Amino acid sequence: MSLWSMNDGSSLTGTHTFTNGSAIVQANASGAYKSEVKIGDVLTTAGGEKVRVKNLTPPRTVATSSVNASNERITITAHGYTANTPLTYSAEGGTAIAGLTDGQIVFVKTVHDANTIDVSATEGGSVINLTGTGNNSQTFVGETNTGITLTSNFGGSTESGVAATVSRPPIDGHGGAIDANVLGIDEGESVAGVDNVTDIGVSEDGARYVQAPTITVAGPTARTLATANVSLANDTFTLTNHNMRTGTKLTYDSQGGTNLAQNSGNIADSTALFVIRVDADTIKLASNLTNAEAGTAIDFTGGSSNVGNSSQTLTGDTATATATISGGVVTGITVTDVGSDYQSTPTVTVEVPKMTIPTGNVNASSNVITFTAHGLSDGDQITYNQVGGGTLMTNVTNGQTVFVRDKTDDTFKIAATEGGTAINIGTGHSAQTFTIVTGATQSTAVASLGLGNDGDTNTTEISHVGWVKKTVGSGGRAGRVHYETLVAASSISGDAADDIALPDS
Repeated sequence: MSLWSMNDGSSLTGTHTFTNGSAIVQANASGAYKSEVKIGDVLTTAGGEKVRVKNLTPPRTVATSSVNASNERITITAHGYTANTPLTYSAEGGTAIAGLTDGQIVFVKTVHDANTIDVSATEGGSVINLTGTGNNSQTFVGETNTGITLTSNFGGSTESGVAATVSRPPIDGHGGAIDANVLGIDEGESVAGVDNVTDIGVSEDGARYVQAPTITVAGPTARTLATANVSLANDTFTLTNHNMRTGTKLTYDSQGGTNLAQNSGNIADSTALFVIRVDADTIKLASNLTNAEAGTAIDFTGGSSNVGNSSQTLTGDTATATATISGGVVTGITVTDVGSDYQSTPTVTVEVPKMTIPTGNVNASSNVITFTAHGLSDGDQITYNQVGGGTLMTNVTNGQTVFVRDKTDDTFKIAATEGGTAINIGTGHSAQTFTIVTGATQSTAVASLGLGNDGDTNTTEISHVGWVKKTVGSGGRAGRVHYETLVAASSISGDAADDIALPDS
């Protein structure tokens, strides 16, 4: 059985730097890794990347310029060491610091400041007399408050001086891999999100995708608010069986008619409003989420008697998502905004396989088009798309299907007929695309809504709060989400960056 704690995303002290291609994480001088992080913990960066901790003893490279032989001091920016910390010195194959030997264990004698120490041969012993500076690759390794080694190199974009959180989910006993779908769920989260798009599963992965396709999620159905359903005296609105929770975001639109009035003036079109649930058929409206959660409704009683018009609407936010591809197919879809007030599961459209060709990728003098790893073959058909009314590529019409010729791994030319003369092209504009026709298959996907709490009943798929693993179906099971309890507990402390998968109630 794996080890765990009840931590679901506590904030780490200080700021942190995650460097692409490096397994070392560096905190500023305020870091407190020794008290806040354990081996096996998962750190979540400000950018949402998840990484697992291997140890708290990263190597610190010390250049010759950081060794002061006149006062025996060694400079390591934000070293995070405490007095008597054992450090292993390595010359890393170069000249050792005079006074030290390669592989020697020394002890931090004095912490002069956040960036400077000196060392002794024994715990509490005398400062070692350093008479040389060594080499620029040498390192010291020891437990520190400001450094961590990851289980693998950081694969995301470098994030410098950012906030981060630490969580302690169950560790996979088969290699300790991070499973992004292991989530700490508290009581509120276990019943939240019936009107949110929380997952999108790929049902058909498609073929010949060379760039991530745009994902379009259908918007929620607008709610028409008839004037007869507006009670200004009570600040209430009747919407039979509305199935909305307190906090649901809606946007008001008069639909060209008279606007609904509050005590401080009209409710303008495109105004964001937030639901206060009164009962199954009745709501009030608040000006922001904080007010909604506090039960502070907009006052309609002190203003005009205007109840708007019977075509006015309240509409939830449209969900958004992004796709990932590999090997020419769509491998996954990630929800980036859950939307609000979905009364039924929306349709999802995955864009067809295409290539976006900015002007910088078109060489008008040689008629060569560049798209890295395009995967095309001579004779393949592709269709030119002007997109947005921009400047057409010279000698090509919008919607024209052309043929690939003279392809290399990263470049190609186009012809009007298979094997024909290359078209003398111009650069066009940077939003233009070629849709891939030959051998291409459009991917499909299915959305699923949240766990199931409409504000009245707590009908949830989660059997117990605690650490839960979520499995999103794909293929023929797309749109199905399965939850299994890994660790049952009465509570989860903190709140990790999991609100897309499991929105707060």
